[in-house]
Amino acid sequence: MEAAQRYVMEKNKLHNRYLVGTGVVCGLMVKCDPCCDGSVVIETGYAIDCEGNDIVLCQEASFDVLSYLKKRKQQDDLPYCGHTVYNKKAQFVEEKKEYLLILSYAEEMAKPITALVRDNGCNNSRCEPSRIRETFRFDLVETRTDKPDLRRLKVSDLIPDQSFLGQVRACFKTFSEVVSTLKLNSGGIADLTTLNALFKQIRSLVMELYKKEPTIRCDLPAKVAEIENLFQSTEDSEKKQQYVSYLLALLVQLLLDCVCNALLVQSPECNEGEGVVLACITIQGGKIEKICNIVRKQLITGPALQYWMQPLFSSIETLLNFICCDVNLVELMEKQLSQRG
Repeated sequence: MEAAQRYVMEKNKLHNRYLVGTGVVCGLMVKCDPCCDGSVVIETGYAIDCEGNDIVLCQEASFDVLSYLKKRKQQDDLPYCGHTVYNKKAQFVEEKKEYLLILSYAEEMAKPITALVRDNGCNNSRCEPSRIRETFRFDLVETRTDKPDLRRLKVSDLIPDQSFLGQVRACFKTFSEVVSTLKLNSGGIADLTTLNALFKQIRSLVMELYKKEPTIRCDLPAKVAEIENLFQSTEDSEKKQQYVSYLLALLVQLLLDCVCNALLVQSPECNEGEGVVLACITIQGGKIEKICNIVRKQLITGPALQYWMQPLFSSIETLLNFICCDVNLVELMEKQLSQRG
């Protein structure tokens, strides 16, 4: 029975990881606690961590930020996703510090019942848990101090390496690095000596790019060898120019293949650390100064798109209702004919 339950759970987590994604699905807004300067209140909501675990808050939860930091001050630092949990050398009461509030999936044993255990015979004096309750926990991690300078921020800095645009950028970067060594003679390539040197250079570039980038052209080395044999077997400069153009076409084709391969969605890796980021909390003078919820990773779901683009959806819905339900061309034609008659 446990194996069957574990199988269904792992299948659901697999579905969440690869078909839904990681982040906050809805709700979970972090706001100030009106009753305490050192606590925050997390609204109800739903999130999915990078392992595919469902994290559900069915009712608002309070989290004492300052008490958590005081406890962590006495413990060793804990790593999280490149961050470090509260540094015990820092004076958090006076210094202005920023922390990420992390919501993590957790399990706890529940509903203990009397169990028959073998202890020199039958003994029913011990209780064992009969259920596993899915719950959650909150943690704080200190944000990085090396924040990017917005004045020097480039558009390329906003493109992750593992995104489609990041992969395309890598394709062009590799291609430009390889082709940058290519030197074309602006005075012409009619003489055989120049053609031979150019062919040899382009051939090495094609093979270098072929080895650097994954390709779908399994016969490319054989194709290059065939072109090389044809090039060396002729002394006709016009034919040699055609073979040089053929190699140039292969060079550009490898770039195109790289871009096309970037269109394929890669398998995501769970390297984000445990939990889901909810907000960034700024603390100064022993009090919570500010809460920024926008640092979270929001999942792009159907309801989320409908929420953000409601005016557009409403306009389209109104237009479709008018076209499909209200427009009656036959009735319109009958009215026009009756008016003419």
